Amino acid sequence: MKAAIYCGPHDIQVADVPEPEINANEILVRVKACGICGSDLHAYRIGLFEDSLGRPIEKGLIMGHEFSGEVVETGRDVQRFQVGDHISGGGLGGFAEYLPLEVNPDRPYRLPKSISFEEGAMMEPLATSIHAVGLAKPIEGETVVILGVGIIGLGCIQVIRATAGGRIIAVDTSPKRLAMARQLGADEIVNLTEVDPVDAVIELTGGERPVERFSARGGNADVVIDSAGAKASPNQGLTMLKQQNGRLVPVALFEDQPELDFNQVVRKQVTLQGSWSWTPDDYRWGIELVRTGKIDRRPLVSHAFPLDQAPEAFATQAKPGAAIKTLIKP
Repeated sequence: MKAAIYCGPHDIQVADVPEPEINANEILVRVKACGICGSDLHAYRIGLFEDSLGRPIEKGLIMGHEFSGEVVETGRDVQRFQVGDHISGGGLGGFAEYLPLEVNPDRPYRLPKSISFEEGAMMEPLATSIHAVGLAKPIEGETVVILGVGIIGLGCIQVIRATAGGRIIAVDTSPKRLAMARQLGADEIVNLTEVDPVDAVIELTGGERPVERFSARGGNADVVIDSAGAKASPNQGLTMLKQQNGRLVPVALFEDQPELDFNQVVRKQVTLQGSWSWTPDDYRWGIELVRTGKIDRRPLVSHAFPLDQAPEAFATQAKPGAAIKTLIKP
């Protein structure tokens, strides 16, 4: 079979590799679509997290965990799936024609056949957005700032609009992504290449409100979800928050150690809540939100490439602002 093999930073090679054989508790999946994740890009750019992001083979790693496909073979002990089922998520190695997946009580996830394979490949990042929003706990009447509106930040907008309500301010450098944020329901957008994002958000939330007995600026946002992962973004979010009891939820991974003023965290009594990945309930809820039409993931696919153009696909997704979600379709 063909696979896109990660051989090191900026080195993706398409080659023939042996088709995987499955064990008794595994299924063999014919991959139909697989998205390039931000964590894949960390490895692609600088080799970060590469050891945990792929299925090892002799030539390197087959990455890809945002995938969907069709079951073509089941192991003798597998009861939950049968040939022809559509599935999403639950393993590594999606940048290939075939993928072996271990079946356990939670994973992988069966897709209704009303959900396309392209949508199914975006369930994993949607589940990550659901998890972040669940930890942020926004409610009607609150203002939520989303720093960085790539696939996770845009998913957070979708989840808030589908489930929670409130006012949303989206911050990014990319006009393409900001336009999509507006399309999905952001009330305000801020292009940080044109204005200071902290000044802009403070102005949009009622003007500067000094923090008493402390030399720090204060905005009036209730929640900041940081899906940008920039060195400065946590401190920017911290300043945007209201004087007391705001919530800062980092959901991004950082290539450079970020800055965070813990004196502000203490004085403003900020709840700092990291958000990592998703739970099985988050994943199942994401499938249900898409199945019922409450969330439409289709507009988020900006590029799709066949497997033999995987190097071009990675280069496209890695260009700042060039893509929203790039899929590889074996």
